[in-house]
Parts: sequence; C-alpha cells; structure tokens
Amino acid sequence: MEQLIAHAARAVQLLAVLTPVDAHRERLRLVEDLRAGRHATPCWTYAPRGHDELRHALDAAERALLQGEGAPLDALYLARIRELSLEAALCAAAGTDAVARLAAERFAPENAPTALAASALCDEWLALPPGDDAGSLVTSDDPDPCSLLSRMRAAVGELRLPFSVVAKPSLAPLAATGERVVLVATGRPVSDEDAVRTVLHEIEGHARPRARAPHASSVLFRAGTARGIDHQEGRALLIEERAGLLGPRRRRQLGARHRAVELMQRGASFGDVADALTTSHGLDAADAVLAAERVFRGGDGTRPGLGRERVYLESLLRVRAHLSARPQDEDVMASGQVAVDAADTLRPYAPGPGAPVP
Repeated sequence: MEQLIAHAARAVQLLAVLTPVDAHRERLRLVEDLRAGRHATPCWTYAPRGHDELRHALDAAERALLQGEGAPLDALYLARIRELSLEAALCAAAGTDAVARLAAERFAPENAPTALAASALCDEWLALPPGDDAGSLVTSDDPDPCSLLSRMRAAVGELRLPFSVVAKPSLAPLAATGERVVLVATGRPVSDEDAVRTVLHEIEGHARPRARAPHASSVLFRAGTARGIDHQEGRALLIEERAGLLGPRRRRQLGARHRAVELMQRGASFGDVADALTTSHGLDAADAVLAAERVFRGGDGTRPGLGRERVYLESLLRVRAHLSARPQDEDVMASGQVAVDAADTLRPYAPGPGAPVP
C-alpha cells in the first residue's frame, strides 16, 4: 500500500501536465491582445497522461481499504488514494471538457465558512492600494547574484538541501518546488522584495519539509496526505506573513487569483477574467494574464480550468487558525505535506529529535 502511494505521488504530476505546452510563448501574445483592447483568447495545447495502469491499481487499493477495519492510518491512506485517483484522472483529461468537473471535485472548498471568509479576505485585499513602487527589477534567471535564480541556488546550497534549481520557461508562478527540484521562471522582472519572499516561500514552505519527510516513519509525509499539498501552501503564506513579507502588492496578487477563480466559476472566460482584473482591480496586463493562466490551466480558456488558486487564501485561513489553537502541530506539518486534520494521527510517525534538520 505504501509503495503504491509513494509511486503514485511521484508519477501524478498534476500541475506539470495541466500547464499548456510552450505556455510562455502564448502568454506574450495574450498580454499584447489585452493591452491592445482585444479579447484575449488562449490557443493552448496539452500533453495528457493517461495513467491507466496506475488508476486501476489505485482503484484496487481503495476497494481493499474499504474492506479493512478502518484504522486511523488507513483512513488517511484511503483519502490520499482517492485524491491521487482524481488527480490522475485530471492528467488524462487535460484540455478536455472533463477538467471542469474533475477540478471542481478536487478543489471544492473544504467547508462553507472558510470559503466565505476567504472571499471576504479577497475583497479586503483587492481594495488595498497597490503600495510603493517595486523598485529596481532584475530578470528572474539573470546571472546577477541578486536574481531569483541566483538567490534560490544560494539558499539551497547554503542549507545543503537535496534539490537542484532549474530555470523553466513555461512556468506561470515565479517558482515551484517538486520532487528534488526547485523550478524558477525565466525572463520575468522581479523586485528585491519578491525575490526574497519567493525564496522564503519555496525553501521554508516547501523544500525543507520535503527534505525532512524521508526521515519520517510514514510514507504520508513524503507522498502527502489528502489536502496536504493545499495546506502546505497555506503554511508557506503564513511563513511569509510572519516574516513581514505579505505586503500590499502580494496580498493584491493573491486576491486577484482568488477573484479569478470566482469569476471563472460564474461562467467568465479567460478574456473576461483578464479584462476584469485590469479594468476593475487595476492589475497590469502581464499580471492579469498570469493570474488567468494559472486559474484556467487544463482547459481552453472558454470553459473552467483547474481553479487551484482558491486553495491559497482558504488554506492560509485554515492553517493560521489551526496553528494558533494547536501550535504543537507545526512540527508535524513542517516535516512533510501534511494537512491540519492529519497532524494528530501522524504525530507518532514524525521525524524524531535526532533526525537531520536541513
């Protein structure tokens, strides 16, 4: 069971598969259209992955667990297997109508009160003034020591983390952490504040927990629990907040992504969303296109896409409230991709005091 979950977690690369092929090239055209007042409509292509054998194996594992005694750890296995099955189905459906239905199930709000609170926070953050000018900008993959790529490599090297840092042209976010790799977007102008914040987010929020996970005695630290990846994003934002790096520009950015999901789910197209973000919320065309791209990935820009961006605000609220009430759970969450609801069950399996801390 554990071997299957570990294999599935490595094999099912949801965001990679649902990112359009050569997205960075199409992004330039969409920004030009938006700036020229034309309706921005993406022409995306995908490389779906069927995962047929893996999905059959996950289905069999689910049936076996349903016939078991229902121990607490088995319940976590079952929830993660179901989540991986859903993500594998999304990989197979990339670019088709089925993405909207599957994504709505995978990224449905965990509960109504948190969803309402996140929507209110989105309103509050979008109403903030843009803040001070970003200051001098350095291209994300420039050889300059102050570039995001250089800073990320320096942080990984200083902490001796078992990760490579790789420039990735098609990446929509500034950076992303995967299995033993931290990806950094290319050709993007980045302020000093955003470079510092992004390094903190990826290293403390994602890379260090992944580096600690192999020292745990349960595979769920490495392979993640259900919603573990989502809640890790919430904790990464909480780390930004504690460091004083969740400033007005960052909050407006996060609010814009959340609003883009809400607009998409009400029937707006990619072009409608990008236009609304510029005209109603004052985003630059490039930022508006990036936000819409992240929200609509997996689809064609006319029907709903993945909509994963809603997890950021919702998970921030959940993780912040949970750790405020139960600060002892942070060590568990900092040791892998662990959801708040799984921390109690997994505490006995967390890395001990003698485990290496990158």
